[in-house]
Amino acid sequence: MVEDSKLEESTEAAGIKADQAEGLRSMFGSQEPRVVCMSCALDADTASVMTLGTAHALRLQNQRVLLIDEIPLQERRDIHGLAYPVRYDIAQVLENDIPLEKAIKKAEENLWYATGLRMDRSYLKHKLRPPALIQRILKSKIELDLILIATKNPIEGVLRAYAHDILHLVVCAPEDASMIQALEFIRSISYRTDGAKIPVLIIGGDSESAGQEAFDRLQAASQSLMEQPLESMGWISAVTIPNSTKSSKQPAGLILPATLYAKLAGTTLQLS
Repeated sequence: MVEDSKLEESTEAAGIKADQAEGLRSMFGSQEPRVVCMSCALDADTASVMTLGTAHALRLQNQRVLLIDEIPLQERRDIHGLAYPVRYDIAQVLENDIPLEKAIKKAEENLWYATGLRMDRSYLKHKLRPPALIQRILKSKIELDLILIATKNPIEGVLRAYAHDILHLVVCAPEDASMIQALEFIRSISYRTDGAKIPVLIIGGDSESAGQEAFDRLQAASQSLMEQPLESMGWISAVTIPNSTKSSKQPAGLILPATLYAKLAGTTLQLS
């Protein structure tokens, strides 16, 4: 159950935006796709399921979506790992080793899929080459409305290799391990914001008030450490699966409600 009015409004607005997108395509043809980085301070499996579900919800709202999966394979418990079989990585495209079409898979109607599992390594080795991914996509025959980057490690240089203008959404749970990761994400993202608020969505916790308290704590820490303001995108109920040890630095997993994906899709389309 979604308790925040902003999330309720986002679903209705998402339908309007889908209609607007179709109208603009008819009038003017394809426009430059919006790029959204969803930084997930959650366990890898939850982050993978959540971002894939959001991408599917977006495609069902008539958005043509490319999901770039950066969630590390070594952190996932599911042996299947990736949502769709892919041989090549976006990093190989940006290293000029392979053409773009080899790394992007048409997975479903309105949905393309790619991995960015090697992006951080390629960036650290100074192998990523211009032009940025979005410029390569504009030159290709792949027509997109939105590029959704699913990550647990939003590195400034990696994001710059995707596109210059990127919208952000930080997703975290109210537990300490998740909040600490979210704060690290905010620090990395803050270099690109020029003081603009970074949107944050809280998932899980016993109640809406617990979610609001978690956001307030994160906001206070962000202001104190970085003078970086945050924007609350609301709270979504989810059941927490505790870590096996209290000393674990990894965030707990979540059992996600079926209503979450459409709400997250609406929230994603509302980012500006």
